[in-house]
Amino acid sequence: MSKVFLWIGVVALAVFVMKSQFLNSKTWEPFKQGCMAGGTATEAQCGCLSDYVHKHFTDNEVKMIMREQLGDSVFAAKVDEVVRNGSQACTNAS
Repeated sequence: MSKVFLWIGVVALAVFVMKSQFLNSKTWEPFKQGCMAGGTATEAQCGCLSDYVHKHFTDNEVKMIMREQLGDSVFAAKVDEVVRNGSQACTNAS
């Protein structure tokens, strides 16, 4: 019985570590603040757009987007499409 509790503890610890270290985005808030600095969107719209963009890109890709290092034209086209669709979805939702 103690082995069961030990395994439950190990699994719970692993879930906690994964969630705290790997599932939290380090670019979500800076992306939202950059959106807010544009001055044309509400805080809710910028939060929505940040969620939308982070569903389609990794943190490293979002960092590249914020630095405007889009690289090849395929990636730049994907960024344009995602931002356009996200902006439209977030405008309609707010």
